[in-house]
Amino acid sequence: MKFRCRILFCISILLLMLSCASLESNIDITPENDILDLYVQEPEMILYEGPVLHIFFHALVARPETAFKSRHREHFLEWYVTAHEYRKILDEIYAGNYVLIDINEIYEVITTENRVMVAYKKPLVPEGKKPMILSIDDLSYYDIVKRYASVHKLVIDNKGNIAAWTDNEKGGELSYDLDVVTYLEEFIKKHPDFSVRGARGIIALTGFEGVLGYATHKINDAGYEEEKQKAIAVVNRLKQLGWRFASHSWGHPHLPDISIEQFIADAERWDREVRPILGGTNLYIYPYGEGVEGNEQKHRILREKNFNVFFGVGTGTVRTEGRGYIYFSRRNIDGVYFRVFRNRKDSLFNIENVFDPARPK
Repeated sequence: MKFRCRILFCISILLLMLSCASLESNIDITPENDILDLYVQEPEMILYEGPVLHIFFHALVARPETAFKSRHREHFLEWYVTAHEYRKILDEIYAGNYVLIDINEIYEVITTENRVMVAYKKPLVPEGKKPMILSIDDLSYYDIVKRYASVHKLVIDNKGNIAAWTDNEKGGELSYDLDVVTYLEEFIKKHPDFSVRGARGIIALTGFEGVLGYATHKINDAGYEEEKQKAIAVVNRLKQLGWRFASHSWGHPHLPDISIEQFIADAERWDREVRPILGGTNLYIYPYGEGVEGNEQKHRILREKNFNVFFGVGTGTVRTEGRGYIYFSRRNIDGVYFRVFRNRKDSLFNIENVFDPARPK
């Protein structure tokens, strides 16, 4: 019996060798088929010497036909872009040789004995490319925004991809081109060189109407825990893809104007309700771009909560290094930007090329 098994094993090996030899005889060994050519040559990386651009959006107007006819028309026209415009903007930015980099690549935290320093560092980018950081404010899909303009929440589809969900008379539908996050994922699939080392963007979240479309602010409701766990699942998937998260305060107040008691209460409520969903973050994006660097007491409260990278609104290229923190400005891309920079040579992109026909002129 053992002898028969050995014979069968030897025959099998012989047949396998003959099969491999036959396959090899049919392969055309030419430079075009050389295995080295199966690999795409990585572009040369250089230290970028210029300023790093940072732009930001709000949630997209996915339904301009209702948003621009609602009683909140001016709000949507001023502070939002449509999904159509966003897709065109990404095309223009990509054509302008911009590439996404991760926020963590342009600063470093240096801890000495009793002092923490946050210092700027130059990013590595492919030669001939310009680095850019992208962020999104208020991606909680507030009730008014959901009602008239945006998708309703982010979900994970049955393939593990991030999708957008919108309720409708048919029971709801998934989409991938009507939201800032989902379309950026689609764009990177089409243009993988747009994302350097897997970079995505920063999602800045408040808490007063939940996060990412989930009712995590209704902590006393029976369905709270389920909503929280769904939100956590989406956050974890976004992190896997390379997205970062930032605090945008809990209630989106005018931070310089509120009392110190209100300031502390807002920061602590974000810690209780939002941080457990997002996990740790040292990024803080000011509501309305209104910083508190001029108020040491308020700023120290944020630093003591481990925030040390702060963001405002401006040209998108300014940075300031302070005691234990670094500050970056961001450029708003919205209806205001369209109005101010339309027909100007220093616009980031050709606004006429991206204008949605559904946007009233």
